[in-house]
Amino acid sequence: MKILTALTLGLFTTITLNAQTTMCFKENHPSMTTIETVTLDGGVCSSQKNVQDMKNDGWSVDDIKIEKSSTGNNYIYIFKKNEMSISAFDEKKLEQKILQKLETRKKEEQEANKIRIYKRKSVSGKKLYIKKCQKCHGTNGEEEYSTSRAINELSFYDFKTTLRDYDLGQYDRGQAFVMYPFANGINSKDIKNIYIYLQSLKAENKNKKTIEIKEEESK
Repeated sequence: MKILTALTLGLFTTITLNAQTTMCFKENHPSMTTIETVTLDGGVCSSQKNVQDMKNDGWSVDDIKIEKSSTGNNYIYIFKKNEMSISAFDEKKLEQKILQKLETRKKEEQEANKIRIYKRKSVSGKKLYIKKCQKCHGTNGEEEYSTSRAINELSFYDFKTTLRDYDLGQYDRGQAFVMYPFANGINSKDIKNIYIYLQSLKAENKNKKTIEIKEEESK
């Protein structure tokens, strides 16, 4: 099985005196909420028992590893059965440990998904900005074209309401006739993507300056 990597095999060294240990796993499972109700492969589970079945048979979960896969997650459970029964306190601690691991992985996946969405919006915003805005507002939105402000310094609220008011003919700092065709040609999704792109440029430039300062200090 591809899941049996050197890393996961290291888990199997949890055999202790007067205890039985077995390893069960499930590959490419799509949902964390149902993992404990599906039958696990390998070991004593043998594609017939789930986590609750193992507990009913006197096994306790000694450890769990979760690895990202192309269509979900790979789960590896280490079950242990002591000759002496495990106390309710120990069982509760083990369950809390597993829940914490599952929750941590869930948060990591949610954060990674946010980053992917942010990058996708930034790429879309870049294309729109270069096509519609860069000529007048500069590479980073820093140019104060005619009577306009540097748009990379605006809050998102000011950014979107200014464009909306240009579109409605309710805002004019002397160049409304220039802005109207652009404001009229983009929707709320486009506006947000352009703003995200400008903010990503600010963050990138800020990081570069921080690195330059540190390098200068080290000389």
